[in-house]
Amino acid sequence: MRQRIPSALAPAAYATGLLYEAVIRVRTRLYSASLLPTNRLPAPVISIGNITTGGTGKTPLVIYVARTLSDMGCSPAVLTRGYGRARSGRPHILSPGETVPSPSRTLGDEPALIRRHIPAAWMGVSKNRFLTGTILSKRDRRIVFILDDGFQHLKLHRDLDVVILDSSQALSSNRIFPRGTLREPLAGLQRCDVFVINGSGDTADSRSVETEVRRWNREAEIFECRQIIRSLLPFSAWAENALKPGALSGASENKIRVGRVSGSAGTARTAPSLEAQPSLPAPAYLVSAVGNPERFQRDIRRLGIDVRGARFFADHYRLKEKDWRDCIQAARRSGAGSVITTEKDAVKIEHPPDFPLLVAVQSTEFSDASAFESVLKKSIEERR
Repeated sequence: MRQRIPSALAPAAYATGLLYEAVIRVRTRLYSASLLPTNRLPAPVISIGNITTGGTGKTPLVIYVARTLSDMGCSPAVLTRGYGRARSGRPHILSPGETVPSPSRTLGDEPALIRRHIPAAWMGVSKNRFLTGTILSKRDRRIVFILDDGFQHLKLHRDLDVVILDSSQALSSNRIFPRGTLREPLAGLQRCDVFVINGSGDTADSRSVETEVRRWNREAEIFECRQIIRSLLPFSAWAENALKPGALSGASENKIRVGRVSGSAGTARTAPSLEAQPSLPAPAYLVSAVGNPERFQRDIRRLGIDVRGARFFADHYRLKEKDWRDCIQAARRSGAGSVITTEKDAVKIEHPPDFPLLVAVQSTEFSDASAFESVLKKSIEERR
């Protein structure tokens, strides 16, 4: 995947990419040779990361792993940087059930979304994840750390390195940022213990990614997951949902549910469930600020919804009231009767627009959930 760079800027982008790649290679070698220090926390650390600049489904996977650890009797603790939050220099330690005002501003959009789905977990938000991890490890003996976006955070030791890949994005044709979306050379995949391929529904895509992965790493476990839209909730109902595991997938009179339709062996596809709603939503206009808006649009279309248009912003962008007004005007002009956004965007909305707004709620499914759980359990037991 190449970034669309204006031809006038191509030479600068090429030079910047070469410099960035050189710095990354030197940094990685220094850590590999133990010439740069690696800190070790007194509890197991499971890193969830990626090798690209976003949009692979990392945050839903963090939520899935936290719930799985909780079901295993562990006490999950998410360590996250909190990108985009106000007062980024201030660390935040959250105990289970603890809330903060304006979560997306205080914690960042992705940590706020993680907190919404797993309020019973510990959370440390800081650039210095060793510091927050050290504090948290003294508060609960059952803690297992989940290092959010941790694959390139080499200064912290991890007991299991999990990398999630989007099957719709080819690796072999990708380039180092800014010419492409790679955070580091593909050789970095050699450090990985587990690959999770986020399937697009096309098994050929998944096989292509797996083939590329095996060029760099023949030992790591490979799993496939699907992150699908399970329901579309009116913003008011979504905002009022109780902060409990599973609350966002519970029954709701206003919810447009998405059912599971069996496909070929080992796969599943999604389709709207007309049992909950006699008809699909009105034609929709999509608005989001996520790393992979194309996948968001693809997933909405797969539900059978008539998408009349879309407005996509840079990843993590916080839409202002004027942005929403412009989007609503565009939606009206397109003939759309609703706007659909993601949960990552919804956590940042303080004053919802005066227009039907639906929130797409995702869930994660593994093709072999029990085997993935066994890998998590083994890494924890070996550390303890």
